Amino acid sequence: MTTDFLMEDLRKSTRELTEALRLFSQEQLNQVPFPGSWTPGQVGQHLLKSETGVTELLRGNTQTATRQPDAHHENIRSLFLDFNIKMESPEFIIPDNDPKDREQLIRSLEENRESVLQAASEQDLDLLLTDFDMPDWGPLSGQEWLTFMTVHSRRHTHQLHKIHQHLQG
Repeated sequence: MTTDFLMEDLRKSTRELTEALRLFSQEQLNQVPFPGSWTPGQVGQHLLKSETGVTELLRGNTQTATRQPDAHHENIRSLFLDFNIKMESPEFIIPDNDPKDREQLIRSLEENRESVLQAASEQDLDLLLTDFDMPDWGPLSGQEWLTFMTVHSRRHTHQLHKIHQHLQG
């Protein structure tokens, strides 16, 4: 994967995500669509929590990979784009129950992603980012982090569309 492709794909997933969040009114954003579900606002906050810190990670400690820098790419894609499996979020990225402001949430997501894209454009994405180990995979390369953000976002964009359909009746 080229850096340009990964960055454009992240931009595209950001547009898809923000368009999905804009499908909801401010009231719907904080509405639980069915038992056991997050609200649309909580879905957005979960994504923001999972991505906050990636800019610092990209600018943090690195090491040369002893494997291909995109070795986990297909595993990340196949896991997060399998909509038939239910995943459990780590505690530190579970959203809170406070009401969310739609425009503030969208702005925060867009600003964080722009920060990530800026950092990505300044770094060697082939390097492993060693300040955080992804469960089951260990440190990911910059390439793999962009892939993770993109497919994680697409997974939850899919979820938002399903929630929207449910709320529309």
